Amino acid sequence: MTKLITFGETMVQYNATYNGPFMEDGEYILDAAGAESNFAVNLSKINHDLETVWISRLGNDDAGRFILENLEGKTKISVEIDSEHFTGISYLNHIDENTHIKKYIRKNSAASKIDFSSIKPQIMDADAIHLTGITPALSNKCYETVFQTLEYGKNSNIPIILDINYREPLWTPSDAKQVYNHMIRYPFILKMGLDEAEKVWQLGFTDREYAKYFHDFTNNIVLLTKGEHGAILYDGHNIIEHSGYKINVVDPIGAGDAFMAGFVGALFKNINHKNIPNISTLTHHKELKLSLEIGNACGGITCTARGDTASMPDMEKAMSIVKENQILP
Repeated sequence: MTKLITFGETMVQYNATYNGPFMEDGEYILDAAGAESNFAVNLSKINHDLETVWISRLGNDDAGRFILENLEGKTKISVEIDSEHFTGISYLNHIDENTHIKKYIRKNSAASKIDFSSIKPQIMDADAIHLTGITPALSNKCYETVFQTLEYGKNSNIPIILDINYREPLWTPSDAKQVYNHMIRYPFILKMGLDEAEKVWQLGFTDREYAKYFHDFTNNIVLLTKGEHGAILYDGHNIIEHSGYKINVVDPIGAGDAFMAGFVGALFKNINHKNIPNISTLTHHKELKLSLEIGNACGGITCTARGDTASMPDMEKAMSIVKENQILP
């Protein structure tokens, strides 16, 4: 079975069921929220032939136990319990359809101590590695672990999948840019939002200009998502575009993770993992186009309900969305 591993921090998230700023007596949905575990859970939903493994550290507390219970059976888990540090917490409030406020309690959390020694045993037989641009911002230790993983993947010819996932509360655009400019030289698949690209790099480029700019770093597949306007793919040869789907947005948080899982899940379903590093629009245009369509379908439908992974479809549902070219509210 093809194995994909990922690692990073998952927090207990209090997701407000109402629109407006934080209220102590407000109603919240309790959820396990982390870009990496979201990706692993979503990937397992969309492609049952993949073995996904999420690696992390959790505190010996109620929040840590909730996360383990929430993720059980949804992905394989490789977690160290840290009795000296706590599990991170996130508060998510929705002001309106386009404005959302996140508050983190995660500094010096258990996950900020993730060490490469915990990652290496799982990487050694992995067929792909998924990373985000969140993890290196958590601590110096996490920064070291991320780059040790990137180097190991490079030296072992293991494809790297990198989702930038810029988080403004964690660091400034200029600090993030310095790190990202090194990270984006490694991945086989590099994905970010057009809004993230502009916020961090501030070049004033169009989506196509940014795609070509980042390709100069990675020389591989670049994905740029554009919210309700879909996404584009560029691999140095051709651009593939998808205009997205019309949806009634309830909660867009988690849509990027769903998009990435949908794209990767479809790609690995239609192409043998051994051939993945050699694909391009010249040899696999049809498969890449379908993967982009499925990624957009997954990202879109995830926006129709609260919760990071609650609405992630299986492949049959995603394919029906692609064929019908619509998402029902």
